[in-house]
Amino acid sequence: METRLSLRYTGPAVDEGLMDVYQASANMIAFSEFMVTAVKATFGDAADAKANVAGFGKGSFITDLVFSVGGPAATIFASFTSDHLVTVLQEAFGLWKHLKGSPPTEVNQSGQSVSVTNNTGQIIQVQTDTLNLVFSEKGADSVGRFIKDALNQTGITGVEIASKGEPVAHVAQHEADYFVPVAKESPVSENVVTMALILVAPVFQDGNKWRFSDGTGTSSFSAAIEDQTFIARVNNGERFGKGDVLTVEMRIVQTRTSNKISVERVVLRVLEHREAAQQPSLV
Repeated sequence: METRLSLRYTGPAVDEGLMDVYQASANMIAFSEFMVTAVKATFGDAADAKANVAGFGKGSFITDLVFSVGGPAATIFASFTSDHLVTVLQEAFGLWKHLKGSPPTEVNQSGQSVSVTNNTGQIIQVQTDTLNLVFSEKGADSVGRFIKDALNQTGITGVEIASKGEPVAHVAQHEADYFVPVAKESPVSENVVTMALILVAPVFQDGNKWRFSDGTGTSSFSAAIEDQTFIARVNNGERFGKGDVLTVEMRIVQTRTSNKISVERVVLRVLEHREAAQQPSLV
């Protein structure tokens, strides 16, 4: 199975031939990665897609996508056509615009159809394949690069995708920020623990997170501090240095977004502050 898609940018920078060559290359790579992800979301992980650049025009490039599949999945794959992939693409861009950069408030599945409610109460119907593409980490990452990042470049005002000369999707500059991860988070666990943290970097600006290590040799992490009594001590000039130890009550929340687990840490209360051990003088 083969299909040919074109990606075209519009705007003054394109008209004047001023699109940065590195940005153009990054856009091509991101679009190809997105299409490979779209193929797997549409036809399954058994599908193997390869993108080949077929030609260039002013403000655009064309890529040939060749799909192949083997083994038991081949008979299922054979029942689909490239038109099915194009439909998934159309629905995916429509879903990103529908959600406007925010996770859905409700998702209801009935067979292969899914109704998705955005945060203003509007509902859209899409296929399960479409939802999987939009909620996938790879799909969100790649579309963000060739849509959102590209449209934030000076002189780029629009992006168009076409198949066989027919428009598939169009994104205007004011819609750029819709193309971000929108998978709904679900809580996995929440615990409050008492532990000692090694201070890596204090932050004295309101609202910023301090950086800590738990001393196990793993990488450091950031955590907000909600203890207002401790914040008052900081504002009154209490001294802090790298390597100081804070004994704290910390809330650790794990959430799942698609196949990714994320962790948020918040210091609820600082129980003790111990300065770093000083190296004894040899003199």
